[in-house]
Amino acid sequence: DRSRADAVALVVEMAICMANGGGGTTVFGVQDRRVGRAAAILGVPPDVDANLLKKAVYDRTDPKLTPVFEELRVPEGTGRLLVMHVFAGLPPYTDTSGAGKIRIGTDCQPLTGTLRRAIMVETGETDFTAVEVEGDPASMLSAVAMERLRDAARRERVPDDVLR
Repeated sequence: DRSRADAVALVVEMAICMANGGGGTTVFGVQDRRVGRAAAILGVPPDVDANLLKKAVYDRTDPKLTPVFEELRVPEGTGRLLVMHVFAGLPPYTDTSGAGKIRIGTDCQPLTGTLRRAIMVETGETDFTAVEVEGDPASMLSAVAMERLRDAARRERVPDDVLR
C-alpha cells in the first residue's frame, strides 16, 4: 500500500539492513501483526518486476549489493510474494548517500558511527589506504588468490563487470 518510490526505497533499506546484519531473507507482501493468512498476506502487485528491484538495490548501495529474488505463489492477496535473499559480505553497507541500517534482533537500527566501528573491529578491517605501498602492485598480487576471489564473487552472484 506504498507508493512505488517508497516501496523501492524500502527494498533497498532492507537489503542494506540484512547485509550489515550478516545476511538474511525478507518476504515482501506480508503485513506484520495480522492474525490469519487472509489478513496477513496482501501480496505484491503483478507489475512489480524483481529484476528492476535487483537493479535498484545494486544502483543504490555502496559497496554494491546483488540480492537474489524469488517469486512465491500463494492463494491470498495478489497471489504473489517476493522473497529477497541477501548474502553476508563485507560490511558496512550504505545507500549511495552514506546512510545505513543494521539488523539488531527483529529491527533495523541506524548504522551509527559506534556500530560502524564495532563492525570494523569484528571484521579485522583497518585503514590500509593510510600508507602507500612501495613497489610494483602487479608483483604483489597472486594470480591464484585473484582466482579464488573471483570464485567467491561468482558464488555471491557478483555482476560480470566486477568479475572482469
